Amino acid sequence: MPMIIKKDWLTIGEVSELTNVPIHTLRYWESEFDGYFSPLRTTGRQRRYNEEAVSRVQEIKTLLKEEKYSIAGAKQVLSRKTELPMPVGFNISGALPEEQFQPATLEPTIN
Repeated sequence: MPMIIKKDWLTIGEVSELTNVPIHTLRYWESEFDGYFSPLRTTGRQRRYNEEAVSRVQEIKTLLKEEKYSIAGAKQVLSRKTELPMPVGFNISGALPEEQFQPATLEPTIN
């Protein structure tokens, strides 16, 4: 569910109030879900959350509190959402490199 924030950045306290997630839990989730959820920091090291970060907090909260995933389970769900695995031997152009190309051979079967 998209949410419209009227400010460019929110503090950790504002995000805590908005999402009903305690501040210490937000800090813990930041360390546990590193790479998926990490708010920006000011030069004074204060956390600043944009709309995407708040959305990710809501998503983590849903997985953990409503869908009852463990931290490890929630990490797996999120990693599946963010990864787009490429087939082996696939490159940007979509063609196989010549050294990996092996033409199919038909060999007679002996019964």
